[in-house]
Amino acid sequence: FESGLWERDGELARRKYGSYEEYVEHQAAKLDNIVHRLEETRSDDYADFVRRFEGCAGLRKSRNVLCLGARLGTEVQAMHSLGLFAIGIDLNPGPDNLYVVKGDFHAIQFPDASVDAVYTNVFDHVYDMGKMIAEIERIIPVGGLLVADVLKGFEEGFVPGAYEATHWKNVDALLTEILRLGHFDLLERRDLGQVRRDHWIQLVLQKRQA
Repeated sequence: FESGLWERDGELARRKYGSYEEYVEHQAAKLDNIVHRLEETRSDDYADFVRRFEGCAGLRKSRNVLCLGARLGTEVQAMHSLGLFAIGIDLNPGPDNLYVVKGDFHAIQFPDASVDAVYTNVFDHVYDMGKMIAEIERIIPVGGLLVADVLKGFEEGFVPGAYEATHWKNVDALLTEILRLGHFDLLERRDLGQVRRDHWIQLVLQKRQA
């Protein structure tokens, strides 16, 4: 955070972008730079997603799931293997992607209350968390789920890379921000453990009546 690319905003930190268009261009460029690594680790990532989702009782009860920031769609494939109807959106899903369509989680193209659950592991790539939370609330009904796999915070040892756009002091700080911005109750918090260089926590939240 000492590079001058970041600014602190309370218990969050945000990458400095000149405009939303600059943010979109930067984030959309990520896939081209990491696609070979994603392909190399795809089978391991798939097995890990299956593990995460099998352990999430609320998600298994959902009929359909929208995955935000899904890149190649490995998490979508894992959900399919568990019998869930799922689709992903991403700023850059790459060509011929069977599992992910182009979309922006700040302005989701799907109708109100049209999915039972939203899954994401990209809160660290958000430009405007308020808009993202509002969109998630819009597309799930009361009682619907937000399942978020999140990284530990910058005071818990996380070091941002080239594409993180938002980060948090600790997981509690992120959870507090989500609850402040939306109408959610925390149902479950699970420690998913270390996956390569990252330590993941799963937050399962349920939308309540506004």
